Amino acid sequence: MPLPHLSRQEVRLGRFAAFCSALYGIMGLLFAFSPAWTFRVAGLGARAELTPEVRFWQVLGVAMMAAISVACALVAHSPRERRVALLPVLAAQLASSATALLLVAGAAPADWAESAWRAVFSVFATGFPLFALSGWLFHSAAPGVHLSSAPTQSAPELPAPPKPVRLTVGGAKQP
Repeated sequence: MPLPHLSRQEVRLGRFAAFCSALYGIMGLLFAFSPAWTFRVAGLGARAELTPEVRFWQVLGVAMMAAISVACALVAHSPRERRVALLPVLAAQLASSATALLLVAGAAPADWAESAWRAVFSVFATGFPLFALSGWLFHSAAPGVHLSSAPTQSAPELPAPPKPVRLTVGGAKQP
């Protein structure tokens, strides 16, 4: 039996996920191969010092971009069946946005808007709108479906085990 056609919301989610997959993939490549340029753009001209500590976080940033790019690609291919693969993307966007905002609010100097701290704020300024839009598209693609809902499928029934066979020696039947 063929599956029903995707709804307009599911198609929209799939297209958005494909766009995000490409976006995160490109950003991951930029993080990997030109971190100083990426920081300069995000920090509106701030210079990056590529210390070992910065390289450590660069590696983790590239890994996160690769992971969420793949998750978005899974959703783009099958938005109805793999919609749940967007949950790690939403978690990463929310965590990075909240962390950036907390760091700027709690650790940045008073003149942070005139310093390299702009790059940290840009994580919030780009990540939070993406989180909000992704969350809205995720929810609208399946109205009435919630993580607390009971599963709609169950494990297949296993066949009954076969009756044991009694083996005898010499062909004589035993009681």
